[in-house]
Formats: sequence, C-alpha cells, structure tokens
Amino acid sequence: MKVANNFPVDAWYRACRRNGWMMMDLLLAMTLVILTVTAFLPVVSQIVRLDRNAQIKEALLRQAVSIEETLFQELTYSYDITAAPDKLGFKTPQGRKKGFIVYQETLFVRLSDGSSQPLTGGVGTMKGCRILVRPHGKEPIFSRKGRAIAVSLLLVEEESELSLPVTLVVTSLNEGNR
Repeated sequence: MKVANNFPVDAWYRACRRNGWMMMDLLLAMTLVILTVTAFLPVVSQIVRLDRNAQIKEALLRQAVSIEETLFQELTYSYDITAAPDKLGFKTPQGRKKGFIVYQETLFVRLSDGSSQPLTGGVGTMKGCRILVRPHGKEPIFSRKGRAIAVSLLLVEEESELSLPVTLVVTSLNEGNR
C-alpha cells in the first residue's frame, strides 16, 4: 500500500498560490488585523487616561486626609495661635513653638526645633504626581474665626491641574484656658 504524497490541503495551497488567492488571503488577514488594532487603540488610550486620572485623584485624596489629620491633631490641643494668610503659629501643650507655612505652593510644618518639613509638594502615591497648595476661592489659607481656626486650601496636581478643596475649622481645646 502506497501513501499519496499530495494531501488535499497541499493541493489546495498549490492551486491557490497559482491563482494568486494566497496573496489575497494574506492581504485580507492583514487588513482585518489593522482594522482591529485601529478600532481598539482609542479604547486603550482612553483606559490609560482614565487610570492616570484615578491615580491622581487618589493621590490628592490621600494628601487631603494627611493634611486634615495633621492640622486637626496639632491645632486641637494648641494655644497662643496666630494666623496670617499663609502662616499659622501656635504653642504645643508642652510649650514648644510650632506652626505651618505655605511657601512656593508647598505646605511646610514648622517643627519645634525651628526647622521645616514639607507636608505637600513632593511626589505623591504615584510617580511624577507633584501636588501644589493654593488658596481656595477668595479665602486666605489660614484665618481666625472667633476661637476657631479656619483652613481653606486647594490641592492641585501640577501636570493635570486636577484639584481637590480642603476646608477645615478647628477649635482649640486649650485656647483661652492659659
């Protein structure tokens, strides 16, 4: 028994090649691939853009929570509070001078030893996400409202200009008791 060398598929391939149909099949396949890539490229681009915006919003939210927590914790038990539009000074319950200052769109914490440490402005939770501090509306960043201290600032991501307002009013438990 002899096995034939020509399989039906092989015969079809040679016939198609002779007639030029193989090139047409290849051209059709390439066209289909290009159309598919062209259709999905904008979708992929939009997904990447939405993901980047979500990451920036998360970084802004994390920064806002950090600022609110730090300000609330420091101001709740402080006394001798002085507020200027871009500065806030106070004394801790131990009598040390501390404060907050906004310099070049960055919020700094003034430590009791006189040095400053940035609270914002650096890279956030994602690479290249620099967060700036600007006044929110016409309000100064730090102001005094009776016994309370009002903080009103706008966190802005430098590149995308996405922003998140932070407003906080803290009444010191020690103010007026000393």
